[in-house]
Amino acid sequence: MLLAEPPRTAWDLDFRVLGIPVRVHPMFWLVGVLLGLRSPTPVALLTWIAAVFVSILVHELGHAAVMRTHGYRPSITLYALGGLASYGPTGSGSRRSGGAAAQIAICAAGPAAGFALAGILLFVLTLAEINVVVQFGLPMLVEIEVTEIVWTAALSRFINDVFFICVFWGIVNLLPIYPLDGGQIARELLTMVNRAEATRWSLMISFITAGLVAVAALVQWDDTFAAIFFGYLAYVSYTTLAFYSGHGRWY
Repeated sequence: MLLAEPPRTAWDLDFRVLGIPVRVHPMFWLVGVLLGLRSPTPVALLTWIAAVFVSILVHELGHAAVMRTHGYRPSITLYALGGLASYGPTGSGSRRSGGAAAQIAICAAGPAAGFALAGILLFVLTLAEINVVVQFGLPMLVEIEVTEIVWTAALSRFINDVFFICVFWGIVNLLPIYPLDGGQIARELLTMVNRAEATRWSLMISFITAGLVAVAALVQWDDTFAAIFFGYLAYVSYTTLAFYSGHGRWY
């Protein structure tokens, strides 16, 4: 969900997947550890970090794969809470290139890749006759959980973490909030309606949606971290909206 690549460091991890350059910034590991501090054991923390790495990498590979179909040369950077699949002559650039339909496909491909990974896992576990529970409802929206040991307790926890990240984070990522994929999709859809007002309208939607989610997280779900996170996104959308509108007017 990054909009620009972070500066390189001496501790970056660089490798390639299917010919696509991947860079992992050290902040990615640090934030992964912070998000997993409630893990009951060191092994659980390591499986959480592994699940975050695999799930977000698959998400960004989804973006990159569709970029390739449109003739771009993508690269991936994993950083902090997420990552960035960018493109250009040297593998860096902006997602603003190309038509609206292409941008929507590129943005939607990340969550779709995560949903596909979760679907494949669910299919394989079902074939192996392993008990998997699928539940619908708030606040998780969709929750998939393995309720028995799959070879080892660590592997079971890893699978459940992957389900959580790919499905729940994937759904959240589709909300029309900047800089999430859903916020960028909303902008592209509005571009088809009114190019001149698309950015301003999408920022208004982002500000209102993020604010409502922040209130729900604090009041309904008792999740302080989510409230702070979406409150911050609401603030960013509001300040960006004021800049685009001029003179502090955002309506």
